[in-house]
Amino acid sequence: MQDETGAHDDLREQVAEIVARVAPLVESASGLDLPDRVNFRIVPVETAQSAMTGHMADLFRTYRGLVPRWRRPFVTVFAALLVALFRRRSAVRCEFLVSAATYTLPGNARSETLLVPEALRHTGVLTDVKHLTSLIVHELTHQMQNGKSANRANWTANKVMTALHAGGINYLEEGHACWTDQAVTRALYGTAVDVRSAPTSEEYKNRARGHRRGVDVHRVGLLLVESVIEMAGLPRLNEVWQNHQLLPTRDEEAEGVAALAADQPTRPTRWASRLAAAPSASPDGRPSSDG
Repeated sequence: MQDETGAHDDLREQVAEIVARVAPLVESASGLDLPDRVNFRIVPVETAQSAMTGHMADLFRTYRGLVPRWRRPFVTVFAALLVALFRRRSAVRCEFLVSAATYTLPGNARSETLLVPEALRHTGVLTDVKHLTSLIVHELTHQMQNGKSANRANWTANKVMTALHAGGINYLEEGHACWTDQAVTRALYGTAVDVRSAPTSEEYKNRARGHRRGVDVHRVGLLLVESVIEMAGLPRLNEVWQNHQLLPTRDEEAEGVAALAADQPTRPTRWASRLAAAPSASPDGRPSSDG
């Protein structure tokens, strides 16, 4: 746990205390293993902006190395345009809109979470320790997901586009992290805490209007994950981290989006039914040849 701003030692101590308290609960609730080292950094806006932009560039480099050679020049041009656009928009995101980001370090299997104090204030996370706890649980879950999926390598080896177009991976990762942070905060406080219910600043609200919002990946993902856990169980859901064939398809994602958008939100069942009927996995996470 590091404070690289030199001005938030109290926050560093608070985060360290929360991590120590929730870590065993997160491991139990998520069904995933804690990493050998949990990494949280409190950083200035500029550090977060540089890290997030660099992470996007790394994703494009990974994707470029996986596609046929004739496509690589096109990927290079496309990547340069998107990374430049992201860099221009990321300053506002890092200072006002995104209080935490978890990603994998280049050339390293280790994941880490960046916390930006300014964004923590604007998003309302610092108004109540319950909100900060929910956020820490959510991001710690992402670190554990990265470890289980070998930083998505378990998927990209067989499904190249997942290196760039995350698709169902985003629904899986965010839905599972939301499900876990709700389970842990419910155990701690008697009721689930949604960090997105924290009281945001007026400046946050003004800045957010300028950033287009599409599908709510967190809420749709939570619906999808809840359905799988109810119908197939948490152990079956967790087989997906090592098996690209179990990722939700576009049709299954679309059902989740439609379920959330309904006047009375319904429970999506396609992905859950497919996982419930899938062959059992062998100890290494691969589908069994039996039956």
